[in-house]
Amino acid sequence: MKKKPGKQSIYLLSAVLTASMLAGCGGISNAPGTVSATGSSSMAVAESSTIAGGSGTENALSDSSNAVVSTSVSSSSVESAAEEVGAGNKTDFPDGTYTPDKFSWSGGSGRVEISCSSVEVVGGRSYATIQFSSTHYIYVKADGIKVNGDGTGTFRIPVQLNENNTVIGCTTAMSVPHEIEYSLFISLQSADQGETASSDAPALDADYSSFDETAPALSGFRFQSEITPQNAALFRIFQYDQNVSLIEVQLRNDSQGAGTASAGKTDTDTEETSEAASAAETAAALFQNNIIKYLIVPDQTDLPAGTEKQAVVIRKPCDAVFLASEQVSALLQTWGLSSDFQTVEAGSYDAWDLKTLLQSKASLIIEDSRILSPENAETYQKNVNSSIQMNIPLFIDRSADENGETAQEEWKQVYQLIFS
Repeated sequence: MKKKPGKQSIYLLSAVLTASMLAGCGGISNAPGTVSATGSSSMAVAESSTIAGGSGTENALSDSSNAVVSTSVSSSSVESAAEEVGAGNKTDFPDGTYTPDKFSWSGGSGRVEISCSSVEVVGGRSYATIQFSSTHYIYVKADGIKVNGDGTGTFRIPVQLNENNTVIGCTTAMSVPHEIEYSLFISLQSADQGETASSDAPALDADYSSFDETAPALSGFRFQSEITPQNAALFRIFQYDQNVSLIEVQLRNDSQGAGTASAGKTDTDTEETSEAASAAETAAALFQNNIIKYLIVPDQTDLPAGTEKQAVVIRKPCDAVFLASEQVSALLQTWGLSSDFQTVEAGSYDAWDLKTLLQSKASLIIEDSRILSPENAETYQKNVNSSIQMNIPLFIDRSADENGETAQEEWKQVYQLIFS
């Protein structure tokens, strides 16, 4: 049974939401930890009509509901509509029906799942059949077209292959119809595109019980090299092109989590009230594994939608860093890396100053393994949840647990990748 959020979590969430409102909000907001998608298949035009009824924030759809799509059709008529509006779903794949090599998604309510059963190429344009786990979805906007539903939660929409696609789904599961933004990534590899990883490469989320023996497949990125430390036993590094690295850190020596860092849910939760909680649960679950995976990527690099569900994403440069570990702080100074960022003073490893973290716009928090001890289990939960709610990635350092100074010294490679 999952525990309901305590008062401290509620106060924290309230503070984060207040800070967000002060910073300004509008349109559709992504849930914490959602990877931003900028695929060229997002809506090009707006829809003039809005769903009537009620007033105030309850009735308000997202800002996107005020823009006009070029046409409104059923799934069976989407091909002619795509031709009519000049949708951006052209492809070089031969006409036919395909099974996606990979499908992932992000955004919206984590309580609703999305699947993609097939991709069809018709007349040099690609269309995906997607299925929501909820039948309350009445339409989906994609690439300038509003596709109306048939009551089953299934839609056939224009998509760009091997790109992030921004779509808008409208659900009636809440008190009023509500539009929600999603990002979909559909991978279809042709023979002449080559491989981005070895043929036996596992999926990024295939295993969290031990280090990956071969580099996990990252759609859109080509594996280049592996850094296997000679003495250190608690990390591994896989390097890809476009300056992307995967760092795997062993948190504990078994597959049993140290408690569950998650927001609570009750049977009466709706899609609307559970959206933030479920996104936090998904992100927090990554910290309960034996192996935690960190993707280190340049700030403007696009990742496939849903990557944030499989790894903690650290975007660089990390300009402002809260070093909750004095031991790591000393190492970074010794290695000459502490001048690459501004140090944020925000408390200690077991007592974070959340207000300072928010105001400082910290881009990374580094803890050490003290937070993993059984007596700190509750604090670990709290810190994980706090980092997720503030959208600041949390890195757990275990260099102090290595066997000897030589092994500890090899952690310099980890921080060179993060701060380079």
